Amino acid sequence: MQQKVTTLPVKPSPAAPAPSVHRTRKSVPCLKDAILRLPPGSGDWRVEGVPGLYVRVGTQSRTFRLQRRVGGRLAVRVLGDLDRLNPAEARRLATRLWQTLAPAPPDGRITLERALEIYLEEKALAAKTRHIYAYALRRYLADWMGTTLEALGRDRAGFRARLLRTAREHGRAIAVQVLGCFRAVYNYHRKVLPELPECPAVAVELARAQPRDWALSDEALRQWWAAVQKLNPLKRTLWLTLLLTGARADSVRMLRWEDVDFERKTLRFSTAKAGRCYSVPMPERLVRILSWWHTQAPPSQWVFPSRRRPDSPLAEQVRDDRRGVVSAHHLRHTMRTRLAEVGATPDLARIALGHSMTGDVSSGYITPSLLVEAVRPLMNGVAERYAQVLGWDGNEGQSECEERN
Repeated sequence: MQQKVTTLPVKPSPAAPAPSVHRTRKSVPCLKDAILRLPPGSGDWRVEGVPGLYVRVGTQSRTFRLQRRVGGRLAVRVLGDLDRLNPAEARRLATRLWQTLAPAPPDGRITLERALEIYLEEKALAAKTRHIYAYALRRYLADWMGTTLEALGRDRAGFRARLLRTAREHGRAIAVQVLGCFRAVYNYHRKVLPELPECPAVAVELARAQPRDWALSDEALRQWWAAVQKLNPLKRTLWLTLLLTGARADSVRMLRWEDVDFERKTLRFSTAKAGRCYSVPMPERLVRILSWWHTQAPPSQWVFPSRRRPDSPLAEQVRDDRRGVVSAHHLRHTMRTRLAEVGATPDLARIALGHSMTGDVSSGYITPSLLVEAVRPLMNGVAERYAQVLGWDGNEGQSECEERN
């Protein structure tokens, strides 16, 4: 007897076929548009054409999950949210991990996969930090995720060989990151499982990569500005905000208009490393740029809304390197260097960049929110230095945008 098929009340399109709803199983094409159209709170959907790959649709999130039944027991692995993992990446990851997916051992010993899940559930980590941990271990230690911590702890030689091979094949910086993530997860569980062997990371000596010399010279700044001027007004305003604050890309990308105080001329970054929120004074030039953008931007709570979904922030990574624009972190290094150029003390530079107040004991006594105004002349000094190098006439953001619209 032919199975009855019903269809959700969504309009199909050639680019994104409508998801189908069967009596016993719901499925959706492996396409972002199709997944975004799934009704909020509709639960698990099988991703067509990818064994074991599902997307769980909650009221506010869409999460890829890989599951496989082995020996009558179900093994499940969370791969990541749609905001961080596009369908093509989820398909490739699921294909690579399918054969390694296994349920937890029956004797109660904890696997690396389960240890990672517990660590991410229990630790108060920023979303980006959680993504780094999950990606580093699941990408570079994929075949170990079903292995118990005990077995990994007893195989120091194997662990050392694996990390050295990772350094050769993917670079020392990646190997150091994987090592750090593994060590944090392993030692977190060793606190409550003292029978675990000492962390095998003690057998690996990998010197940390030296900090990158990324600050832009005057000539590099001029090349950067020439490339930025070719972008659309939204992206151009975004990059100017990054330049004039030195903030991290996600901090700027997630700005809401309620975070912009035009009266006090401050910005509040609610998305920052380690979950720290911080405020910085806006240079006068940035006040003019964002005031102009406020009159031009699409109606949204977000300062930099998604072009397809104005009710969401700009979703893609803040990168325009193919257009000649260096990464946002280059601008962060540049801001720190220019702050030193205008005479900023280490403590005031930390406040300007939202760094933790670490160092000597007295630094920990500083309350950054009380020193926002002390940072203002420094930020204005850097902005004027940029204006001198780039030949701005006082309407650096507004004039170029108006000419091109």
